[in-house]
Amino acid sequence: MLRNRKFQRPTAALNLQTRPRRRLWTAVVRLWAGASICLAFGGAMAAENIPEVCLEADLRLTTRIEAHGEAQDVAGDVLAKAFFTVLQARRACNQGHVETAMKLYDSIPLGPVMSEIAD
Repeated sequence: MLRNRKFQRPTAALNLQTRPRRRLWTAVVRLWAGASICLAFGGAMAAENIPEVCLEADLRLTTRIEAHGEAQDVAGDVLAKAFFTVLQARRACNQGHVETAMKLYDSIPLGPVMSEIAD
């Protein structure tokens, strides 16, 4: 029955070159969102004990990862690696290893997005 049925409207062609990148980006965003929620609930009670320098670095780099993801000017695997490094640094901060966490934050090779530079 369905084989002989014609489509009511034309279908759009798929651009197969952008699909793998979009899938990777979608996976990165989902992982980031899930881990952020887990860490927010897990560390909610200990948030008062986290040093401000860790909070500032985390916010700066998380925002930068998001901005590069939206601009799609950095490869998805680089963003994924940066994301997991942020998670390691958060864990180190939560455990009181601020110096180790700052080294991890500093090891992330993401510069500002072009729109940030222009402003």
